Amino acid sequence: MNHWARRLYVEGTGVLVIAGFLYMILSGVTTIEEKGWLTMLSLPHIPSSIQNLSTVFLSIFIEGIPFILLGVLISSVIQVSIQEETLFRWIPKNPLLAIPLTLTLGLVLPICECGIVPVARRLIQKGLPPYIPFTFLLAAPVINPITLMATYFAFGSQWDMVINRALLAGGIATVMGLLCYRLSNQGVLTINEECEGACTCHHGQEHARALDQRDRMSEALYHGIFELMNMGKYFIGGALLAATFQTYVGYSLIAEWSHQGWLPILLMMGLAFGLSLCSSADAFVAASFRGVMPTAPLLAFLVYGPIMDLKNLLMMLGSFRKRIVIFFFVGTTLLTLVSIHLS
Repeated sequence: MNHWARRLYVEGTGVLVIAGFLYMILSGVTTIEEKGWLTMLSLPHIPSSIQNLSTVFLSIFIEGIPFILLGVLISSVIQVSIQEETLFRWIPKNPLLAIPLTLTLGLVLPICECGIVPVARRLIQKGLPPYIPFTFLLAAPVINPITLMATYFAFGSQWDMVINRALLAGGIATVMGLLCYRLSNQGVLTINEECEGACTCHHGQEHARALDQRDRMSEALYHGIFELMNMGKYFIGGALLAATFQTYVGYSLIAEWSHQGWLPILLMMGLAFGLSLCSSADAFVAASFRGVMPTAPLLAFLVYGPIMDLKNLLMMLGSFRKRIVIFFFVGTTLLTLVSIHLS
C-alpha cells in the first residue's frame, strides 16, 4: 500500500509540475518569436513580466537539467549494480580514520540528497555504527563528482566556489559525525524501521539472488524514470520560484537585502531549506543570484540545502528517532551559520 501511494504521489506531482513547465515554455514562445527564431507559431499577447520570468526560468532549467539527467543515470546504475554495504566493509573501526574516509565515498557513490536517507537507514540496519552512515548522509550529496562539476560550470569555471563548498560541507559532516559518535551510537532508528531491518537482513540473500535473475537494464530504466519524476519536479519548482523572486521582487530590492548583515545568509538558507533542490543542479539556481548576492549567502545556500532541507527532514522523521532528527537539524543549522561567518 505504501509503495503504491508513493508511486502515485511522485507520478501525480510530477505530471502537474511538468504541465506547468510546458506552460512556461509556451509562454516563452513570444520572446523567441521576437528574435526571429520562430515564425510559424504565434500565441496571444503575454505580459512582459511573464516573458521575463520564463526567460530566467528557462535559462536556469536548460543549464541544470543535463546534470539532473546525469545524476539519475549514475544513481540508477548504482541502484542495480552496486551494494553500498560492500564498500563500507572496508571502513576502519577507528572513528578518526573512518570519518575522513567516509567523506570521500561520495566520489565512488555519487548519490544526491534525494536518495541518501534510505541508503543511510539501510546501512544502519545492516549493522554499521550510526556515525558512519550519518557522516555519509551529510557529505555525499556535496562531495561527489556530479555536484562539484555542476558547481564549477554554474559559476563560470570558478574553482573557489567548488573548493569552498566541498570544504565547508566536509567540515560540517566531520563535526556532526564526531558528535554522533560521542553522543548517539544506539537506538537511532524508529521502532518500525528496526523491525524492518531485522526482516531485511533475514531475507537479504534471497533478495540478492532474485535481483540477479532480473533484467538489470529494465530495473535501471524504471528506477531512472522514477527518480527523474521525483527530482525533476523539485528542480522545476525551485527554478520557477527563483525566477519569480527575481522578476517580481526585483534585483534592486534583493541587492539592498544583501547588505543587511545576517539577513541574506538566513534568507538563502531558508530558501535552500524550502526549495529542497537536488544537489546535482542547485548550483544553477544559486548562480542566478550571484549578480545581487555576495559570496557568503550563496555558499550558505549551496552548503545548507544538501545537508538539511524540508524534503530530507520529513524523510528523516520517518526513519530516525525524533531526538536524532532534532539533533541534526539544530547542529547542521548552527554549524552552517558559524562556518559561513568564519569563511
